[in-house]
Amino acid sequence: MSSLILQQYGITLKRVEEEDIELIRKWRNHPSIKKRMAYKKKISELEQKKWFASINNKYNYYFMIMIDNQSIGVINCKDTSVEEKYGEGGIFIWEEKFIQTPTPFIASMILLDYIFNCIEIGNISFIRILSDNQPAIRYNRYLGYIKAPKQENIKNQLYVLTKETFNNKISRLRKAAGNFNESDRVLHVSGNICELNLPEVNESINKDYTM
Repeated sequence: MSSLILQQYGITLKRVEEEDIELIRKWRNHPSIKKRMAYKKKISELEQKKWFASINNKYNYYFMIMIDNQSIGVINCKDTSVEEKYGEGGIFIWEEKFIQTPTPFIASMILLDYIFNCIEIGNISFIRILSDNQPAIRYNRYLGYIKAPKQENIKNQLYVLTKETFNNKISRLRKAAGNFNESDRVLHVSGNICELNLPEVNESINKDYTM
């Protein structure tokens, strides 16, 4: 079992394991994904293994987004700082039939809710969006992200979301997620208690959170 699994609204977020990284590399190199990324060079198998070795620790949380046991994309919270209470987010979806649906939005909401309100290790989330990626800008603004100051002449722009802003929106967001999928709205957390997790993450294993 993965070291961390989050399940809610019919979506499973399973923490990335070594067996997943070749699938991620395949899609990360796909033209449809690469054009939306700041790093556009082709990623080799060796580079992917080095990347996984660098992020497979308690400060980085990358998840496979899964529906009906099918992996459709990746979402992450990386470079977390429990002391400063921040982390950087990111997401990409490769299954086209899910891109224009609420699924990516709900996956983001699950992870943010877990970090902000369940284990409470963050007060701020950062993301970076290419300035010409209008769909991503609209999507993240709906979650509550706002552009940081002095980003006008920067290609890969910084956006910020505070826990307070997110929680001001959360009731409406949860209602929308529940209307999209009438499955159990409780956030189920499972996985393995291990050194790859922060203590706060380990304490959440095998708990349910009523949202």
